[in-house]
Parts: sequence; C-alpha cells; structure tokens
Amino acid sequence: MQGGAAQVAIQSAYGLAELGFEVTFIYASGGMDGILKHNRITCINLHQYDLLNNPSSINAATIGLWNGDVERRLSEILSEFDARVTVVHIHSWVKSLSISAVSVVIKNNFAMVVTLHDYFSICPNGGYYNYKKQKICDLEPMSTACFFSNCDSRNYQQKVWRFFRQKIYDFVNFPGSALNFITVSDFSQNFIKSYLPKESRFWRISNPIGIPRLPASAPSHSKIFTYVGRISAEKGVLLLTKLKSIPQEQLRFIGVGELESVLKEKLPKAEFLGWSDHQTIIDKLQDTRALLFTSCWYETQGLVVLEAAARGVPSIVSDATAAQEFIINGRTGLLFESDNVNDLEKQMIKLDVDDILVAKMGVMSYDNYWNNPSTLEKHVDNLISCYQDVIKGHNL
Repeated sequence: MQGGAAQVAIQSAYGLAELGFEVTFIYASGGMDGILKHNRITCINLHQYDLLNNPSSINAATIGLWNGDVERRLSEILSEFDARVTVVHIHSWVKSLSISAVSVVIKNNFAMVVTLHDYFSICPNGGYYNYKKQKICDLEPMSTACFFSNCDSRNYQQKVWRFFRQKIYDFVNFPGSALNFITVSDFSQNFIKSYLPKESRFWRISNPIGIPRLPASAPSHSKIFTYVGRISAEKGVLLLTKLKSIPQEQLRFIGVGELESVLKEKLPKAEFLGWSDHQTIIDKLQDTRALLFTSCWYETQGLVVLEAAARGVPSIVSDATAAQEFIINGRTGLLFESDNVNDLEKQMIKLDVDDILVAKMGVMSYDNYWNNPSTLEKHVDNLISCYQDVIKGHNL
C-alpha cells in the first residue's frame, strides 16, 4: 500500500473476496501486499516500470503516452471474462498503465466504473494546482491558457508532454465513455462534475478506514504534531518550515517526497520517519497531539484525518481540502486558511498550550468517528450496490 488509491483498491479487493466474490486484481509493478494473498483474489502483475523509475527517459515518455504492451496483455486478460456480468473498476492508470489500459475496457464494451481519487480525468497534472506558483489553478482544463501555463512541478517541457498525454484521451473517448464515477467527498464531486459528461452518474462511496476499534489514545499526553503524506509542495509542507513559536522537536514527518531534503535542512531537529507501512502510521498516531493536514490543493478526501479521528486524535486541516468535511471546527479539530502560515501557527498554538482542549477534542473526534465509522464492510456493501447498478445500466 503506497498512496491512498492503492490502499483503497487493495482493501476493496480483499473485502469483496471475503464476501465470496471472485476478484482479479491487475497492477502495473511492485510487490504484492499480504492481504491480496486470498484464495478468491487472482493477482496479475504486468511488470511495467513506474515512469519515474524507468531507466530510459525516452521509453518512459513513449509508454507514458500509450503503453502498447499493457494494451495487448489486458486485451488477452479481459478476453477470458463475460462482459455481461463483469465490472472493471479503475482506480489509477497514469503512472504505469497509461490510457491504453482504459481504452481496452472501452473497446471491449465492459461495464466500467472509475474512482476519482484525483483530477487526472480532466487535468494534465492531476491536481488542478500550479506547482510553479504554488497555488490552486484557476484555468479551464485543457484550454489554450492551460497549454501555455507553466504549472508542472518539474518544467514546461514536462507540462507540454502531459498536455498531449491528456489530448490522447479524446481519441479513446475518455471520460466520455466512462460515465460511471465513484467520488469520495462532496467537495471533490462538486468541483469535478462540471467538467465531466452531463449524463455521468455518481456514487458516493467513502474510502474504507481499516482500523479496529480500540480505546481512544490520549493526545494531551504527547507534544508531537504529526504530518503524514507525500512531502511535496502541493501538500503545504513548506509552511511548517516557517513556524516561529512551535519548536522543531515537536514536528514529526511520515512520508517521502521531493522536498524531504529541503525539510531536513530547514528542520534538522524534527523527526523524519520516511515511508512507513500502515500499521506504523497508526502506531505513531497513537503518540500524537494533533495531525497536521496542510494541503494547498483540492485534496479529494484525506484518509489520514479519519484515521486520526478513529484513534481519538484531533486534526488541524487546511480549508482548501475535502478533509474539512471530516472535522467539526472547534470541536473535533481546527481549520486554518489554506497556505496561511500565520493562521496555521495560531491553530497549532491553541492546541500546544491547552491540554484540556486537546483532550476534549480527542474524545469528540473518537466519538464522532465511531458513531458513523467508515468501515470496510460498509464500503464493500456500497461497492456491490454500485456494481449492480452499473451492470444493470450497461446491459439495458
């Protein structure tokens, strides 16, 4: 499990298999998570390079646009299935599979549903975020202004490549042929639906939180503010280098990313744990005063905010993200104005100096979550209902 989309896909496959469904899990590269070793899950590794780890930049640029090997192999795999009773659930295709994988599903007329974990269905860089200006984009995706916007995290040449990658979607009629979408928050659905076909159908299925109910932690006993996620500009991590009143020793970072070395240089006394497995993250949340969710982009959900709440830990959340839906401001956590370090620090100080407030927020976070938990069982029940509707509509 590396990243939210992979975590959800893996847990969904496991939950479906536990209920007796036969699941084929197709992935591009990497090792296989242990819970996928199930007698009703068939795992197929296509043995592709992650684009960033491809030793040939030319090959990466080529197969990132259209991966012919994936197209051929996926065609062979799907030929073994009956399109009348099969749903293809797409979680991600950008890093290794390319749009060629989606085209095979469309061409072979399979019922298809896409979970919108990000904005790659409409936006070349997937985040609707200008990485150069470090602010949310305000341009029409794939417009002329979009083409000329130097918004990529690396360089303009990369942006041009991503723009033409997105144009290829038109040739396979995506997202026009998808029409069935799973969203994970009101926030993300309200934003993206205006860019998708008018006849699109949406299902709201919250991502599962795979945490058993244990006694709530005691966040007031810790002084550590924990950040969990990719260490990159759009995640707002650079704000934490500008804090004046919170000592570095009280900051913990769990994750990796291109700004990791920058943060280590600016915050040499902070704790950096690098990439950590899910259980380690949960264990560290147990020893956390508050979770920091500092994203500057239109984050579609923010699983870790719910994970923190499930352990009785309040969160300080950027108001530009869907994660704001998952806290009650002033009761289960605090909101701060996105990209405003002064407001972020103000909210952190509130919790830093007041053990009673932290304890109350922790209890309320825990109770609020467990009154309506995002369990795997509930997630899978909703998936099954979605699949039944998709199959019914597909066969009309």
